[in-house]
Amino acid sequence: MRLFKKQKAGDVNSLPEIDTLVIIGNGFDAWQGLNTSYASFRKYYQAHREEIMKRFHIKMKEIEEYYQGKLVQKIRISDVEIVYGDPFQPQELDLAFWHRFEDSLSKIDAEALNLYFGKEKHDLKEMRKCIRNAKRILTEAFCDWIQSQPIEEKQGMVNGKPFRFGEHCAFINFNYTDTLGKRFDVDEKKVIHIHGEASDRKSIIVGHSTHPQEPEYMLYQLGGRFRGLYLVDELLYETDKHVEDNIQYLCADLALRGILNTKIKNIYVLGHSFGTADVLYFDFLKRATSVTDPDEEEQAEHEEERDPLDELAARLEYTIQTVGYNREGTTELEGCREAIIRRQQQEQSARNTHFENAFRKLLKRFPREDGEIIQLTERTEDAVWHISYYSDQDKKRIDAVMKMLGVKTFNLYPSIDECLLTMCEE
Repeated sequence: MRLFKKQKAGDVNSLPEIDTLVIIGNGFDAWQGLNTSYASFRKYYQAHREEIMKRFHIKMKEIEEYYQGKLVQKIRISDVEIVYGDPFQPQELDLAFWHRFEDSLSKIDAEALNLYFGKEKHDLKEMRKCIRNAKRILTEAFCDWIQSQPIEEKQGMVNGKPFRFGEHCAFINFNYTDTLGKRFDVDEKKVIHIHGEASDRKSIIVGHSTHPQEPEYMLYQLGGRFRGLYLVDELLYETDKHVEDNIQYLCADLALRGILNTKIKNIYVLGHSFGTADVLYFDFLKRATSVTDPDEEEQAEHEEERDPLDELAARLEYTIQTVGYNREGTTELEGCREAIIRRQQQEQSARNTHFENAFRKLLKRFPREDGEIIQLTERTEDAVWHISYYSDQDKKRIDAVMKMLGVKTFNLYPSIDECLLTMCEE
């Protein structure tokens, strides 16, 4: 768990009152001419894969393809193509994998990997090595790619005219780049890089958001193919973004900058696709910037006592069926999924407690300079959302997500320029 290493005393209470949050997605960098699409990452990965593997002393694998007894071609691949593709017929990962890269990291055929490697001790050792290598190669390639992106320093334009964000804006940046600073002269104190930034590769977070619960160690203890399943379960946990943890850090970052959710009147979302991996962030922001409806408040329920062995059995069944055999969404697994959710909530509660203790210690280091106590006020109206979209398909998806989240007031604009022009009119 990272412990607020980036916070500085100068960040605390040094901003003017913020009433507008600006959320920056990958489309914002594309709007500024940066080539930061996952299609670009695919090309970078293929061009630098062997160089990265040499860095880690990992050997490329050479696959020979035959037709009617004759050698047709040789394909050079890495552990990445074995873990995230078909291990029995490995080849370059298809465009669909790269197009939805983060979601693709949760799609692993554990059954195929188990059959490919086998269940003996030596086989499982090779499987673990392959999985570790795949993670190292992809992570290193992604960080290298992010740090290779050049950003020309020039004045950012909106609708052909120079543009600057107002003093009342703060930014939640899902990108790793410093486009806001280099193009729009935004003070870094106003920017929260929720998934890290290119200048600090250790801070970079990339992944899915489907497996936040810790791997079931009982699978490892059962041995054989269950141990192979545990290795995949472990990888899925390690490549999860752990969104709820990141939301805790987001809350701390906002608090340390004196940014109050009750003061936020407008939320601008620029170039974000509202992908599955990030929906929980938008759900949090919606709840944090809406008027609390008493009828919708969650009622605390008495937690009935459950047998630990029954809970373990349910979690194992769910993991075996969903991770091992990809049988998601079946009605007979609903009860098992509830056991997984309960386990994840317990784990999250423990992390939250640790987080809160660390945050209290941090506050003692950075007391308010004027000694003033912040007076929290209740909201009287919901924040208004202003969201850019790229295509009609993009628009339909965003509209569906916002309605699913229960956002009452939002406006969609067919370009970032048109979205930002409404900011100029305020």
